[in-house]
Amino acid sequence: MKVLAIVPARCGSKGFPNKNIMKISDTTLLELAVNIGVKSNYIDDVYVSTDCIEYEKIALKAGAKSLGLRPAKLATDSSKSIDVVIDLLQSIQEEYKYVVLLQPTSPLREPDDIKCMIELMQEKDVDASVSISRLEEPHPYKLKSITHDGYVESFMKGKTSEVPRQSLPKVYALNGAIYISKTEVILREKTFLPKKTLPYIIEENINIDTEIDFLLLKTMYENNKINIFGMKNEKC
Repeated sequence: MKVLAIVPARCGSKGFPNKNIMKISDTTLLELAVNIGVKSNYIDDVYVSTDCIEYEKIALKAGAKSLGLRPAKLATDSSKSIDVVIDLLQSIQEEYKYVVLLQPTSPLREPDDIKCMIELMQEKDVDASVSISRLEEPHPYKLKSITHDGYVESFMKGKTSEVPRQSLPKVYALNGAIYISKTEVILREKTFLPKKTLPYIIEENINIDTEIDFLLLKTMYENNKINIFGMKNEKC
């Protein structure tokens, strides 16, 4: 059973330029993602997929492999991660049973999370597993939309937020930290979320889309509120 980890790192982000190589304690988010894969006993190879020579050098130094820069058509704002993964899978020579996607911009994960997810997939005989986090604010029931007449209405028709917070149903959101799927399923269904996908809850979640997100991550790290360097905690 061979497991491949892919770290996607495009350098052309317009909203927050070079977010993939922002540093926490002199370590880039890109290096943190590679390190998680390298430290995991379940992962055989870690490959970076990037359109930038600088990013490639950083990843290689951290222990990743590379097949060269990704095609230009997969390095645009509209490029999808699943297309990047499929392109790499079709180019690589080795065969892997599982593929793990580790996005640099979702750094709150540990090597043991990968272990737990793969073992659970094997136990339940499912096709995929994805990390999620509890979503409390804003709860979907509290979201609003504006009608064609310019009035405020509930985004979810028939739902109201005017109930005690404790009574609201539990909802979860993808946190981007870890996606794992059988390779054959990715190639066949072209998704990381096939029907038989197990949830894996990671309580803490910061997804780096903006500079404010990164400053929050940095502040929490500097105040010892989070761990981002892959300490093994024997979670399962």
